[in-house]
Amino acid sequence: MAGYKLPRRLHGVEAEAAFAVLAAAKKVEATGRRVAHLEIGDAGYDTPEHIKEAAIRALREGKTHYTPTTGIPELRQAIAESVKKDYGVEIDWEKNVVVANGCKQAILASMLSILEEGDEVLYPNPGYPEYEAAARFAGAKPIPYRLTIEDEFKIDVNRIAELITSRTRLVVINTPHNPCGSIMRREDVKALVELSEDHGFYILSDEIYRPFLYNGEKHHSPLSIKGSLDRLIIADGFSKRYAMTGWRIGYALIPEELMTTVFKLLNVMTSCPSSISQWAALAALTGPQEPVYEMQRGYERRRDIAVKLLSEVDGIRFAKAKGSFYMMIDVSKLLNKLKMDTERFVMMLIEKYGVAFLHGTALGSYGEGYIRMSFSVSEDHIIDGLEKFKRAANEILSS
Repeated sequence: MAGYKLPRRLHGVEAEAAFAVLAAAKKVEATGRRVAHLEIGDAGYDTPEHIKEAAIRALREGKTHYTPTTGIPELRQAIAESVKKDYGVEIDWEKNVVVANGCKQAILASMLSILEEGDEVLYPNPGYPEYEAAARFAGAKPIPYRLTIEDEFKIDVNRIAELITSRTRLVVINTPHNPCGSIMRREDVKALVELSEDHGFYILSDEIYRPFLYNGEKHHSPLSIKGSLDRLIIADGFSKRYAMTGWRIGYALIPEELMTTVFKLLNVMTSCPSSISQWAALAALTGPQEPVYEMQRGYERRRDIAVKLLSEVDGIRFAKAKGSFYMMIDVSKLLNKLKMDTERFVMMLIEKYGVAFLHGTALGSYGEGYIRMSFSVSEDHIIDGLEKFKRAANEILSS
């Protein structure tokens, strides 16, 4: 359009690239070829039946109209009750719980409520791209702290401490971590809480993958350590835990002083969350939890299959996931042989070998040289995809 100028606040904001890779894979599939999908972070299970039945019941009962902007009271109360059970902390559902159209919207609204132009946001890189995008939307300066394979992609609080300035307004953590599969130890979470208290910045803790931990690992939240939401935001939701990615329903636990602002933002954005999704989420939270445990066991089984097969691939490195359902794979040796960047490499794997990964640069500048695999998909896709990847690596190294 003639004369159009991109608003400054949108400079550097990119759409989530996983969906572009998925589209490229679908294009190859449309020619009749099979593609093993290891690129997208969707739940690898169907939404449990009792949740779907609750949605159908809500439809039949006419619960199809606007709800309160921050969510129906029944769901917000249930979230507060689950927080007491899971974290050992009492919160006020009216003052501290907001329901949103997905965890992503909860993160954006929370950031917009506290950030001003010139503020600095520290976020993990590689990491979920929403953190950087939301900070840019808010006019803040996103500053990455690097996660490395040498440290098994653990969030290093010392590295965060080195980046803190008088302008640091927010530090983002994600545990268990997308895309690296790492988790934060309790002592590291505690050290970050102490840094927050010393310097006065907020912590935004994205805990959407917390049910998916392996080999007996435990989840450690700053909420459990602090015992309150003072300068703390917890982002969570139903997408991963209950295989409800398409229902677009999430929530944030926020300090009371943010409630009025977050209410206004959510009201302006979408008026309210989907009524049907809220009643389904209530059934998810208050109903049987065995489907969650079943998914956890299934993902651990799939993780083990992926680790075994990746161990047979020459020319790569990877860190075994301790949580979430992703692993980052260092393919720099293959890229050097091909003289190719990671994004082109991913497209080549799709087109030539029929296996789709996500290029690491979709997850931050420090993702160059890496590809992310999701092991949330079926075991058949994991086996087929990693056998194709092994063949590709062998052909590249022998060429």
